[in-house]
Amino acid sequence: MLPRLLVPFASLVLVGLAGGAAQSSDKPKFRVKIADEKAIVTENDDIGAIDPTQRISFASGGTFYVNIRTLQGQTLHLSHFPQFLINNVPMQPGQGGRFEGVNAPLKKAATGKARNGYASTWIINDLRITQTVTLHPAKAKGAGQKRLMNTVLVAYTIENTAQRSQTIGARICMDTYVIDNDGCIFAAPTHPNKLLDGIVLKDKTLPAYVQMLQRPDLRNPGYISHLSLDMGSRYEKVTKCVLSSLRVGFTNWEMVPAQAMGDSAISFYWATKEMKPGSKRELAYAYGEGIAVAPESEGRFQMALGGSCEPGKTFTISAVVADPPPGQTLSLELPTGIQRLEAKTVQPVAPLAEDQESTTVLWKCRVSEPGVFPIRIRSSTGVTQTKIVTVTAER
Repeated sequence: MLPRLLVPFASLVLVGLAGGAAQSSDKPKFRVKIADEKAIVTENDDIGAIDPTQRISFASGGTFYVNIRTLQGQTLHLSHFPQFLINNVPMQPGQGGRFEGVNAPLKKAATGKARNGYASTWIINDLRITQTVTLHPAKAKGAGQKRLMNTVLVAYTIENTAQRSQTIGARICMDTYVIDNDGCIFAAPTHPNKLLDGIVLKDKTLPAYVQMLQRPDLRNPGYISHLSLDMGSRYEKVTKCVLSSLRVGFTNWEMVPAQAMGDSAISFYWATKEMKPGSKRELAYAYGEGIAVAPESEGRFQMALGGSCEPGKTFTISAVVADPPPGQTLSLELPTGIQRLEAKTVQPVAPLAEDQESTTVLWKCRVSEPGVFPIRIRSSTGVTQTKIVTVTAER
């Protein structure tokens, strides 16, 4: 069974929830306004408990080119071509411009932890394009299992340092190869129980990851490598993925889909956009044995309030959690003026049953007086969501 896709949640702004039943003239009336703060994401290595052992090999194959192999030296792809559509002209790093800090070691993370990887910068047409390659943890395979360091995150930061707007798009072309198969076939969770060969994935058919199978047999696929295309809210999402054959080549920017015929290839794209002076874009994907998941993506939740937030009445605070990692907990933080009536402050998130897409954690509370109240839910995965409840008495 293929793992579920993560489902991102949009924030809500609700005004005037108080309403409710008509009140008599001798009782005070209240106006309630609820607004969302932007979710906060912190780096947290305890998501699903990470096993720090490196389980995949990666190295530069030249400036901006990456070689990724198993620790035993087995091949997971033959080539890696990053390309950029700069003001409608396709260009590869090194075709003009200059390089800075080629394959330079990475600085430590904000937490002081060392990072395993390197970075290079290509400067062209007043654009600074920095590629960062790092060892990255994968999604835990099951309850109680640790996240393995068996994927490689490849990220690009594009900065327009010009005094004019410029347009830029990006794509990665890979000559695919898994262990011993130059014509490996693909699979994806958007096409369950199907082998994919010569197809364009976009819009609703674009998955969070694509699988590359050593053997074209879903029951006995051999080694499976994963190309993760959704690396969380920090990075722009891939907009299109073309499963094709190296026989059609990488010459044209728009790669055409074609059956592998023993020599498969893949191209995936980020949209071409106008970049104003001083603007920045961040793009990323990951490749390796596991499914790479951004810290804020696994166990993402939607916070909601129900009932009446008028003083003296009962309301609920709920968190609907998608794809919870093993051991995830949610902690409720209430300010003075709101009382928790039911449920513990910290609650575990129950694992999903086979037919579930999400699970809900619930608290019951009461507002005691008018005021401005920040209500926060903190997840052990490093995500904090806040709703600001403003209760004012109306005269």
